[in-house]
Amino acid sequence: MNTPLVSVIVPVYNVASYLEQCLDSIVNQTYRHLEIILVDDGSTDESGAICDRYAEQDSRIKVVHKENGGQSSARNVALDMMMGEWVLFVDSDDWIELNTLELLFEQKDERADIVEFGFSYNYLEEESNQLLNEDMVCSGRHALKLLALTEKPMGIMCDKLFRTETLGNLRFIEGRYYEDTPFVIEFLWKSKFYQYIPSVLYRYRRDRTGQTTYKMVADIQKHMHQNLESLMERYANEPEMMLYLSTWYLNRTKKELLTLYTEAKEDWQEFKRVLGPHWKLACGMPFIKTSILQNLKLRAFQYNPYLYASVLSCLQSIAEKLKGKNN
Repeated sequence: MNTPLVSVIVPVYNVASYLEQCLDSIVNQTYRHLEIILVDDGSTDESGAICDRYAEQDSRIKVVHKENGGQSSARNVALDMMMGEWVLFVDSDDWIELNTLELLFEQKDERADIVEFGFSYNYLEEESNQLLNEDMVCSGRHALKLLALTEKPMGIMCDKLFRTETLGNLRFIEGRYYEDTPFVIEFLWKSKFYQYIPSVLYRYRRDRTGQTTYKMVADIQKHMHQNLESLMERYANEPEMMLYLSTWYLNRTKKELLTLYTEAKEDWQEFKRVLGPHWKLACGMPFIKTSILQNLKLRAFQYNPYLYASVLSCLQSIAEKLKGKNN
């Protein structure tokens, strides 16, 4: 089996309690040809010292200590210095299965520029697997269309292996939150082929810290809109990309609004104002034009986002109750 060098990038900030589990899952990979870059982003706990200790024990590890600049800044520092043919991102409070890279290279299609795989959300002793149904290889543009319409592939970073040659000078937007999706969108745009491997290999740690609030959703929406504006400015001369961006943004906004529709009632006019420029583009997308259901859903959301979210939430609640009775 060909053994290309893989750069594993880990931004680190105040995660001393979890960092060793993360690093153990990387240094003990059954696939050994790794370059492991740990970027200590100005940690004030023992995280930096833990990074240094691991580097002393494993020559594959490189440690960078820098002033705090955020996760995107830390990732970009590592991208500028990495040497690998492929790159994998791991958040420092998460972990990966020990056979992750071995399995990916055994099953990877030679044409693939980006390989996505399954992950799980881990809450203490509970876990929730996030998997698509089957293996898939398709063009990068087709995967981008799927992301815009269904968010599958997911717009997150750490469940994907990226080809460095395709990456080129693509970097993360700094000074923003929720920067994963813009990066994934741009990478898919540059990619010839996308592959999905249905194996749960990445473990996201999620602590139960209380319910999501409307303020949190509004904050997500604000940063999503800022990221969208940056991308639309960059790709203003690419009609196909503009179409994908508007459709993704509308579908993502529907999802966020549905999360807390009862608290969003007073703000649905503001949602309509912000989303206004994107309706025409999204409604022109061939899939939406030819799908009566998708068209109706989009039109309903355009007419009244709050009403759309209320009805959909009610239908989901009924479906859950019926499902419970049938089990």
